[in-house]
Amino acid sequence: MQIDIDNMTVSHPVVPGKVIVIVVDGVQGKAKVAEAVEHGYTIIETAKGKTARIKFEESELF
Repeated sequence: MQIDIDNMTVSHPVVPGKVIVIVVDGVQGKAKVAEAVEHGYTIIETAKGKTARIKFEESELF
């Protein structure tokens, strides 16, 4: 992931075969890249207006 501090922009390439989640937190000035689970939930949790954690709840299809 490339972060341009001067322009406050983030860039990340598309990854074939993957679902990528990019979380940009303008309050803390941080960016985080995470791969989404194949089946389930990728949850972004916040606390007091700031990103707190990324939770992954994976399940299996029948």
